[in-house]
Amino acid sequence: MKNDIPEKTGNYAPADLIKPPVYDPADNYHVFKAGMNYRFAAKKIDSWRGIIVEDSYSTAIAFYSWLKKQINREHPVTDYFTSRNTKNIINKKTNKILVRVRNYRLDLKKAPLIPWLREFYPGKTEFLISLPDILGMNGSWQWYKKGIRYPVLEQSIHPFYGVYFPNRTTHLTMFDHWLQQNKERFSTATDIGTGCGILSFILAKHGIGNIHATDINPNAVYSTSAEADRFGLYRSMRVEQASLFGSQNKVPGLAVFNPPWIPGKCMGILDRGVYYEKGFFENFFYQANKIMSPGSTLVIIFSSFAIEAGITGHNPVEKAICNNKAWIPEEKLTRQAAEKAVNPSGNWISKVRAKEKIELWIINKA
Repeated sequence: MKNDIPEKTGNYAPADLIKPPVYDPADNYHVFKAGMNYRFAAKKIDSWRGIIVEDSYSTAIAFYSWLKKQINREHPVTDYFTSRNTKNIINKKTNKILVRVRNYRLDLKKAPLIPWLREFYPGKTEFLISLPDILGMNGSWQWYKKGIRYPVLEQSIHPFYGVYFPNRTTHLTMFDHWLQQNKERFSTATDIGTGCGILSFILAKHGIGNIHATDINPNAVYSTSAEADRFGLYRSMRVEQASLFGSQNKVPGLAVFNPPWIPGKCMGILDRGVYYEKGFFENFFYQANKIMSPGSTLVIIFSSFAIEAGITGHNPVEKAICNNKAWIPEEKLTRQAAEKAVNPSGNWISKVRAKEKIELWIINKA
């Protein structure tokens, strides 16, 4: 099996790929250079439309890092809510730090090369882009180029820009182990909200030869389709840009869903991989009741993170299943989420992780 980076292919690249916004370089922005007073720039950044960093890449990174530290000092993080508030403030302010791109390269000394600048903005030879977006693109390019190895797969996965990929593996090993014991039951499967496609590739590893993967994120569709081709699954795996079950009228066999684990407002498509809004699970189970065939199996991967962090007082999966005659619970597997020893005197996230449980719900359609 080939294990090089997926080739770019127009076969699956939708026109609406999600990419960072860019700005007209002719617009009037203030200039930030090495030696400029940080505190002066920080005070003005709220009233200015933005600042363009000139000189070197290190100049841009130094001011960006300083500004983040100042915001963290002014808005200390003690729990989930203060964490999200501080993150929002950091995003709002640092997104006004702009850098110039000329001929698909950052117009800064010693700046890294980011091939996606040419791929995302063909024909646009000069523009401005925010420094946080550049950092995100550069980091994503490194993951894409090097690939990510997971213990449940032999091959690396190369997630495209703007695509969700797991940074923890407990839920993957739980699903992999359960499927190993139950794979003879299924010949077809649906992977809802596929992201980088890892659950689909686990399904394929265990011999399920008819997989329908869906995701509303066009970048995820592009990424997973390219991976499926690279892994030789182009005949057995269909990837569709769609919400929930997509164009399927009936779903026999197995459906697996790793939904967002945290209640919250979604500001765009990418947020929907992390947060679920009011009514999300009610709508999902309504759709599942209509589309899944009697005797089919639904596996939901969830976490108690939101409860342990004090964000909500109930588990939406458990609430939806309880007293619902459309579903017959088969099994609920749980495992400690923390994959390393957690320092009990650590920060708030460490304390939450120490109590968090990963859940694998297996239910059957009546």
